[in-house]
Parts: sequence; C-alpha cells; structure tokens
Amino acid sequence: MAIIREAELPGLGKKYLMKLENDEQVVVIIHDDGTREIFYFNDDEDEPLASVTLSDQESRQLGSIIGGAFYQPRSLEKLDAAIAELRIEWLRVCTNSEITGKSIGDLGLRKNLGIIVIAVLADKGKGGKEIISINPGPGYVFQPGHTIIAAGRNDKMQPFEKMFGVNC
Repeated sequence: MAIIREAELPGLGKKYLMKLENDEQVVVIIHDDGTREIFYFNDDEDEPLASVTLSDQESRQLGSIIGGAFYQPRSLEKLDAAIAELRIEWLRVCTNSEITGKSIGDLGLRKNLGIIVIAVLADKGKGGKEIISINPGPGYVFQPGHTIIAAGRNDKMQPFEKMFGVNC
C-alpha cells in the first residue's frame, strides 16, 4: 500500500506526497487558485522525471477517470457487486446534533442500525486531523467538532446521518 504524506504550503496550498510500493514518488501540489501540479520522481532522483500542470476542471476530470467513473476494469466488477450496498461516510458532530453527548452503546448503532464506527478524528489545526480512536468501543461519547468515519448499508446510513443534523 502506498504511503501518503500531507503538508501545508502557507500562501500556496497543500502538498501531497505519495510514496509508491516500488519506491517511486508522485507529488501533487494543490494551489489555492485551484490549479494542480503533478510531479513524478524515480526512486533515486532528486529532480522530477516528469511534471504536468492541470486546471481545476482538468484535475477533476482526470480524477474521475482514475477513480473509474468512465471505465471499470472487469476484475473489479465482483468487488463492486459485493460492496454495492456499503457506504462509508465522514460525518462531523455539531454542537446541536442529536448525537452529541450520546455514546455508541447508548444509540445501539451496531445492533439497531448495523452501523460500524471505523474511526474518530479531531481537528488538529491548519486543516489537519488527528486520530482520536480507531474502532472505538460502545463507551465512546460523540463530541462536537469530532469527525466520525462510519460504515453501513445505504438504507441504514441515512437515519444515522440525520442524527448529525445540518452542517456545522
């Protein structure tokens, strides 16, 4: 699995470095104006072997191609069928959320809705997040400002999302 590092570039945007399994690197710089620069580095080179600059629209188009929006390899068809009903969401707990102050156990998320909370994140500052808990137990109490990563069937995820209320 690739390793991804994120860095804030004050006044410029954000930088994402993706170290591939073969020790090659892809660096993406997302500028505040929406343009993206993509650099490819060989495992032992300091200078990029290739680079490209894309507009915001071009970046989104390329992202949808890479993400499989236009073509899906045949080997992934079975996987898609298996997870067609699965939905993973990132949900922010607001001060006025129905869920605030209640625990996973109080709500019986797994038993009543089949929802699994995968992780809990908190704002770290400068747009970053820190992991509060991975696979929290039934005693975890939902706190304002936390971001919940949860998985469940689409039909069960909708009532769960309503507990979070409107965006903070």
